[in-house]
Amino acid sequence: MLDVTRGNIENKLCILSVRYQGYDAISHEIDPNRLGELIQGFARVISLCASVLATGRLPFHFNALDVNVVSLPVDEHHCFDILAMVKSMATSKELSSGAFGAVLAAVIQYVLSRRDQGNMKYLNEALQRSMQSNELNMTRLATTVDKMMASIDKLTDILQPAARQALSPIERSCERVDLHVEGACFMSLNRTHKRSFAHAGRKLSEHLETYVGVISQFDMTTGACRVTLEGSRARIPAIVVDPAFNRPKNRYVEAMASSHSISFVAKADLDDEGHPLRLYISDTSAQERRLTVV
Repeated sequence: MLDVTRGNIENKLCILSVRYQGYDAISHEIDPNRLGELIQGFARVISLCASVLATGRLPFHFNALDVNVVSLPVDEHHCFDILAMVKSMATSKELSSGAFGAVLAAVIQYVLSRRDQGNMKYLNEALQRSMQSNELNMTRLATTVDKMMASIDKLTDILQPAARQALSPIERSCERVDLHVEGACFMSLNRTHKRSFAHAGRKLSEHLETYVGVISQFDMTTGACRVTLEGSRARIPAIVVDPAFNRPKNRYVEAMASSHSISFVAKADLDDEGHPLRLYISDTSAQERRLTVV
């Protein structure tokens, strides 16, 4: 991890290595079609993860990120290597600059493991350790870590297509992909990881359906939230497209604040078995509206 200061601007320079092992990679070779996909995929994964850490905000436009990821020449090849350097503007006052590389590795690991519970705990602890070094009080620390985790959780969904691109060489040009930060391996990705993203396909439901669930993490700026449907413990991502979503004291905000179930109509991204993976909420149900009026 290098810190470079120019005037009043501080740059974080973090070196990552993407190393392909086995198959053609043993001879330092790789299919150029796969090479193009993996470079684009990992560029997005690294850039967006680093941007969340540097700014504390969820990036919406790839071309307007607060970080740059550039490729570097490799002095000594191990199978097939790609070196990347993250250059980010240090706008986050909470995150310790010395821990940027380690926490970035934890974020990437969490995203590419698709919310593995062990990696979630490790990431949460890494964020807390880094922010504790800046002597935040406990209330502010907990709030800041929760907000950061919520942004990273959303990022996990956003980066699924990029992850599929990044892992495309596995089982074709290489056996696995090892990720290193500052020279130390922090994750090995294999066919199991690749297939978990390949099976994450989804189709949009054709008709509006009525659902009942508890809303959490509601964002009045974007309408993004999480919903725990009745009869389930899983929280699935959702976005409220109802024009009322950003109005004060709207039905969604009040339902979240009270932790009460709300009935709503939505279309959904469905898995192969017809289970909702993401909801697009267009309105509360007619029954819910009658209850509100009463």
